[in-house]
Amino acid sequence: MNSLNLALFDTLAAGFSPSPTLLWFASAIALGSSWACAAVLAWAAWRRPPERACVLAVLAAGGAASLISHEIAASVGMPRPFMVGLSPAHVPHGVRAGLPSTHASVMFTMAFMLLLQRGLRDVGLLVLAVASVTAWSRIYAGIHFPFDIAAGALLGACIAGVLVALHAAGRRFVRTPTAALAWPLRALAAGTAGPSLVLVFGFAAAWIGLNTPGSIGPAVLEESGPVEKSTVLLYLAAAACLAAVRVASLSRLDKTALCIVLVAFAAREADGHLGHHGSLVFAPIAVAGAWLARRAWSSRDALRAWWQWRPEATTLLTFAAVIGTAIVLDQLPAVLADQDALSGSTGLYRYLVLSFEEVLELALPVLALLGIVQARWGGTRGAGRSARAALSTPAGS
Repeated sequence: MNSLNLALFDTLAAGFSPSPTLLWFASAIALGSSWACAAVLAWAAWRRPPERACVLAVLAAGGAASLISHEIAASVGMPRPFMVGLSPAHVPHGVRAGLPSTHASVMFTMAFMLLLQRGLRDVGLLVLAVASVTAWSRIYAGIHFPFDIAAGALLGACIAGVLVALHAAGRRFVRTPTAALAWPLRALAAGTAGPSLVLVFGFAAAWIGLNTPGSIGPAVLEESGPVEKSTVLLYLAAAACLAAVRVASLSRLDKTALCIVLVAFAAREADGHLGHHGSLVFAPIAVAGAWLARRAWSSRDALRAWWQWRPEATTLLTFAAVIGTAIVLDQLPAVLADQDALSGSTGLYRYLVLSFEEVLELALPVLALLGIVQARWGGTRGAGRSARAALSTPAGS
């Protein structure tokens, strides 16, 4: 272990003889700083309506940073200070690798993204201050080395820089599309795009299930495996895309509610609903769902004109059908395990069902992204005409 890392830890950490006052302060920050960041972002979204889309994109980026940092930490396998006997764990924490720090990765990602937005730099400075104090508190509490924090801050800077650059490039791209995009946009805006997409995912699920555990390792389909993590990232990408893209038929509150629902799906897929503070997490989801239900009811007369909304409506119905299918498949593994035992097969039925469940769940955020594309370039003008119009009209018009 690097001598500089150890020397910095000895200087900053409480060790075995902490100051009671400092330990109380550090523990409060280490346990409550995430909620402080959430409160700051909620305040910014409430007080600055034009910046709500950016705040939601920052939250989605924070979720992506969490997943990426967990993957890197699991690969590197660097122990935490309390795991090697250098300090007690002064706040409760699981025994898992600590480099890079997930708290640092998430908070610095959000802070740097906010600092790069002219209208949110003051909020970014506040989040940066919270991130810095949190970094100290988690070192003092004995659950991170200084290099864990530094790696998290560096990862956050890289993620923020890449996402801001991609956003800028994407805005230029959609404002000056080329004729080569005409056919892809027409295909995506068509009403058959959603069912066709699910059909492709179904064939992929069958192939994966039939080749597991032979050619494909079972870990691909397990909890926290690559398929599940890809699903979470795609939900967050869909939320960020919806926040960034202008859709004429959706108000800011509509987009906010839909982004909350998409992030809730991501949290559900990542088992975030199993954590503490469930009621606090459920409240905004309930409010968002109620708002969307009210909007759907108030728009029921317009929605009856099915031909105007055929692509989006077909994608929405496909999304609902896939959810229903995944729920049914989730109940089958125990029954099919008995079928495997009776037939003498080596998990063929179980792996097939698991493959269809996980791959179809992966299709859900892709359908959400498809719906966003259709709403942005489709709408009530007809799939083919709107796709062609998108090629000749600036995105902001």
